Amino acid sequence: MITKYKVGIIGAGAIVELSHLPVLKNLDEIEIIWQYDKNAERSEVISKMFRVSSIKEEELEDAIKRIDICLLTVPYGVRKTFIEKCAEHGKSLYVEKPFATKAEEHNYYCNLFPSHKLAIGFQRRYYAIVPFLQQLIQSRVFGSLINIRFNQGYFTLKGGNKFFSEVNLSGGGVIIESAIHALDQILLITSAKQVVVKDIKVLHKNLLDFDSVFSSVVYTDNEEISITCEISNLRNLENGLELHFENAAVKCQLTPHSTIKVLSKNNEAVVYLPNLIDYPGANSISQSFYIFWREFINALNLKNTNLTSGNSSILTTSWIDQLYSKMN
Repeated sequence: MITKYKVGIIGAGAIVELSHLPVLKNLDEIEIIWQYDKNAERSEVISKMFRVSSIKEEELEDAIKRIDICLLTVPYGVRKTFIEKCAEHGKSLYVEKPFATKAEEHNYYCNLFPSHKLAIGFQRRYYAIVPFLQQLIQSRVFGSLINIRFNQGYFTLKGGNKFFSEVNLSGGGVIIESAIHALDQILLITSAKQVVVKDIKVLHKNLLDFDSVFSSVVYTDNEEISITCEISNLRNLENGLELHFENAAVKCQLTPHSTIKVLSKNNEAVVYLPNLIDYPGANSISQSFYIFWREFINALNLKNTNLTSGNSSILTTSWIDQLYSKMN
């Protein structure tokens, strides 16, 4: 017999329209009870598109009591009350990133919920490239991993929306709003146990970062791995991940469809590894959302933790915490 979970959605932005609702409408275990957005017109559009009831702000308190899972996608700066209200009523919660800017804040929220009832939306953890690279590192087929370089730079200035221009709403700039997914993937790929930021050069205004270059060290059970990152929305960079091993270098994108290029130590020989289509994990963005929801449901059914669980990404928040602390 299938366990049915009643879901309420707070926030009706693009990620709900394009990613969450198409998946949720096709999960037998999910019944969407209502959705709410502060913008009533936006909420009405989503209601008509997906045939989901919309509610008003004054109805939220009672509406939360009627569901099993709350999907929370409103901006970081206005989430605290909703998170605490869901915890107060014993509800399960799926929160989109960024979840927290401080490790202390992350732990506070985690402690409000049983570990299996809190999920943080790092869906890119389930891209096939992540377990592939993790296995590549652990196999030592190219020797030990010495250092990593990651670039993410696209010239883009978003305007006209307070969410993108006020740090109290967004939590920060391009690092926490966009690159955080890649930082999270890097920690998983390396099986990191600790991360320490060494230095950062950053162009920012009141912690709203636009362009940064920073170096960190990841500590695993047996190794120290140096990491250099360039993150920008002011420059177009040669984007992607470079893993430098003792005997070769591997270059790829941290995307669902990534070409994996292996270079010899002297950069003379190049080999392209096979496509990841048959490798376990998501090969599209929509598939990553589907897998994430399935895994969260499994965690709820079995009352255990997995990669969806809030306490599995504390190290990612620690990295973010250190980066923004050094911007002061």
